[in-house]
Amino acid sequence: MKKRLLIAALVLAVLAACFALWTMLFADAATVVIEEKAMPEDGRTMRAELTLDEGTRTLRGTQRFTAVNETGEDLSGLTLRIFMNGTDEDAVKISGAQAGGEDAPVTYDEDDPTVAHIAFDWKAGERADVTWTVMLTYEKSAGTAVVSLPAPAVYEDGAWNTDAYDALAEPSFADAFAWSVAVECDADTEIAFGGALTGKEKKDDGRMCYTASNGLARDMSFAVMGAGAIRQRMSGGVLVTAMTDGGQKSRAWLDDAQTALDSLEKIGISYPFDLLTLCEGETGREDGAVWSGMAVMDDAGDRERNIQKITRLIARQTFGILVENDPWSDPWLSQTLASTVELLAYRERKGAGAYEARFMDEIEVSTRLTRPYGVRVGAGTAHFGGDAELTQVLRDQGAAMMLGIAQMEGEDALVRALALYAESCAGGMGSLEALCGALEAVTGSSWEGYLLDGLAA
Repeated sequence: MKKRLLIAALVLAVLAACFALWTMLFADAATVVIEEKAMPEDGRTMRAELTLDEGTRTLRGTQRFTAVNETGEDLSGLTLRIFMNGTDEDAVKISGAQAGGEDAPVTYDEDDPTVAHIAFDWKAGERADVTWTVMLTYEKSAGTAVVSLPAPAVYEDGAWNTDAYDALAEPSFADAFAWSVAVECDADTEIAFGGALTGKEKKDDGRMCYTASNGLARDMSFAVMGAGAIRQRMSGGVLVTAMTDGGQKSRAWLDDAQTALDSLEKIGISYPFDLLTLCEGETGREDGAVWSGMAVMDDAGDRERNIQKITRLIARQTFGILVENDPWSDPWLSQTLASTVELLAYRERKGAGAYEARFMDEIEVSTRLTRPYGVRVGAGTAHFGGDAELTQVLRDQGAAMMLGIAQMEGEDALVRALALYAESCAGGMGSLEALCGALEAVTGSSWEGYLLDGLAA
């Protein structure tokens, strides 16, 4: 009898080990398809249908933008920003535009290929229905290649924003819109979207057709990887997708993302969207780059560093996507605020002792460095000599400025003010004035002078 029980126990142990191994290897492997929500009929929407030629790394297809002219002015057309042309002016070409079924001329700014104009009469209060053909070629990459389609420029102060492209700025800047996209590609091509995967269909010729959508975006972007591994997991109501060069690494990134989301939630900064996509790739930026619902970064080679980086990238979805800011003039409104909440989330995870040690090693020292003239927390991207300098000033010195408020008012008050700022500016544009208003509403004190001094330092 004892022998039978021993054998049974061994069998159960083997089965349990097999199940644990299966869970580790395959539990996160399924691709989750979500039922597509109807696009808003009266909102700003973008639709695209694209076909990918993997041999030439070229996407061809059409885009359709619909929106009401809410500027209060009659406009002479629509201005698009094509940020992929900032690194390669021939990466994206648009042609064959029509507005309301009529041909509409397309022109580019002579000195900036990231700015294109589609000419037509757009009366105040009228809805425009604009279509164009797009051809896009992305660079060959060992990791992720990010595809970012043309999107409407921001209209502010009586004009379309056509500020010169700067590689140090965030790779998107737009008033919020909803999008849906369909992409046809080879079966072995991996595509990750900064939105919900709403369809995955194998066609008769063996190729795949993916469809996806996003209800609040500042750009229309997705990531392509020739040979990668996609893993997905639900984390506190957020569907997290990781696409890296291997399944084990993708699962590790899911673990790190869950840790980051949990720590932000615990301090009071909830992730604002239902989906989060993390992709492995070179961005030329120390902390990686952010698009709507999607972030791209390289692996830090150290889990703690990965968690810190992912936490900042997640926070930039709140301070930078949910709440947009001018990426050329006010990059601190994204990177400084994201760094601040990452440090507070780190304290929540690791404790006061580890936080104080890290603060002295990384943050406090940044306030004692001598900077070139014009390099300060509140500077625009044009003043920085490169990403390393911009990141150190905005991330470290900027966080020291914000954490000074926590020292006076308490960390909870600072977090509540940042959450109020995000809530009050959600779907719109952030500003120093809005941040000061949130701080005063929570603390009862004006912090405008303090912040102005810190931004000028």
